[in-house]
Amino acid sequence: MPEWKRIPERYRVPVDPAEGGTLEVFSYEDRGIGRRALVYLPRACRKDPALRCPVLYLMHGGGGNEEEFFGGTSASTPLKSMLDRMIGEGTVSPVIVVTPTFNRPAEEGVDPEAVRVHAGDAAALTAVFWRELEESLIPAVDRAFPTTGTRDARAFGGFSMGAECTWSVLCRGGRAVRYYLPMSGDFWAVSVKGGKDHTAETCGRLIDGIRANGLRPEDYRVFAVTGEEDIACEAMRPMVGELMNRAPWFRDAEEGGNLTWRLSPGWHAYEWCWDYIALALPVFFPGPAGTRD
Repeated sequence: MPEWKRIPERYRVPVDPAEGGTLEVFSYEDRGIGRRALVYLPRACRKDPALRCPVLYLMHGGGGNEEEFFGGTSASTPLKSMLDRMIGEGTVSPVIVVTPTFNRPAEEGVDPEAVRVHAGDAAALTAVFWRELEESLIPAVDRAFPTTGTRDARAFGGFSMGAECTWSVLCRGGRAVRYYLPMSGDFWAVSVKGGKDHTAETCGRLIDGIRANGLRPEDYRVFAVTGEEDIACEAMRPMVGELMNRAPWFRDAEEGGNLTWRLSPGWHAYEWCWDYIALALPVFFPGPAGTRD
């Protein structure tokens, strides 16, 4: 693997507000329940009303909420500054970033698979978020913001339990999203840490879902990443290794396939997500100064 390089320090420095994007609270409804997300709009949207942008959906980890990645509308994390600079420097095309939450009130019957979802049960909530994404969030975002409105211009990523959610979206809701960024988390369709304890069955479940959605290997692209010191590595490494052996459904991107695997020297913390997002975004949505690998 290539030598790991941390994001440049300038990515952590806020740009002049007039030169950067904006952050706002976005409210929408899912089956009559009020829902909330944060939305980053690039500056290019203010300059060109006719512009239509791709969208990256980012899901937080266990114990977090929709404010986790940006640190609220005050942008207390480096993510907004990093996006402003990457877009401004042409590394990535102007992209809208939406950070929703899988947290929701306790309900019965909310899941098409008849899974009872309890408030606070992160494993159940991440497993069924694909339905809310497909039925409610994506349509609401496409109505409210200048998106392209196409599957090929949508990415979904997440950290920790958000990574489990990412694998679940690929498995169950892949018809709505093309690009995936699971950060520090495996797929729990069989069991918690199924990537380690039930590797072959977990990968089989993922591929069965992809096949059931009518997708071909060229219809999706995965950028999977974690840290060598990350607690998620012990489950994610064998899972991704097994997926690499499941041609034609997954093949190494370095050999022209659809799956990239990267290992940082990092641990289980949002601090490493900035590196991961900075690596993946130019692959998904390259700007004039970037190239798709």
